[in-house]
Amino acid sequence: MGILETFANVSVPETLKRSLTDLLLQRLELAGAVHVEIHPELDYSDTPIVSVTVKHRLVKRPLRIKEIVEADTKARDLAWEAGERRFVHVDHIYHEKQEVAELR
Repeated sequence: MGILETFANVSVPETLKRSLTDLLLQRLELAGAVHVEIHPELDYSDTPIVSVTVKHRLVKRPLRIKEIVEADTKARDLAWEAGERRFVHVDHIYHEKQEVAELR
C-alpha cells in the first residue's frame, strides 16, 4: 500500500466531523439539509480527501445555489482552520423534484 492510500485511511477527527455537521446543517437548514456523512476517501486521481455528503429533503422554496456554495466554502475553511490538510469535497443529494432558483 502506497503512502497516499495509507493517508486516505486516516480517519477524520470526531470533533471536526461534529463541527462540519453542525455548520452545514445550520447554514443549509432552509435548503432542507437533514443529514451529513463524513469519511476519508481517495478522489478520482487517488489523492486523499475528506468526503462530505449532505442529504436534503424536498423544500417548497427554490434552492439558491449561492447559499450552498458559500456553505461548502465555510466547511472547507473550518476544516483548514482545524488543521485538516486534505481537500474537503462536499457533495449534495437533493430530492428529485427540488426546484432551483434562477441564476442572476
